[in-house]
Amino acid sequence: MLYNPFEQVTKSSFRELVESGYTDFVLQRFEWPDVKDKTGFLLTLYDDKESADQHAHQLGAKEGRALQLPQDADKIESMLTTGSGYRIFLNRIKEENWDKRMLKLYSKIIHLN
Repeated sequence: MLYNPFEQVTKSSFRELVESGYTDFVLQRFEWPDVKDKTGFLLTLYDDKESADQHAHQLGAKEGRALQLPQDADKIESMLTTGSGYRIFLNRIKEENWDKRMLKLYSKIIHLN
């Protein structure tokens, strides 16, 4: 499996986010090596609806949208169901030294100017 610096969201970790008080999200398409085309999504957390809406308005058509709990919880949870075919990643880097690992693993396909 290729390295991905983003944490994959599970039903359990999504519940933890909700229990932490997050209610506003943006869910957008996410392309990454080792993530099957059109099955990856990036979940960004927001403290308020206005910020989530601003982010969503910057996205292209069918690229992503703002979601708000509780009304959109089922949409996210259905995508997290085993066998759904979707993978959702949290828009946070999971490791402090992610950049060194990325350069090492992808050095043959990354071209720095």
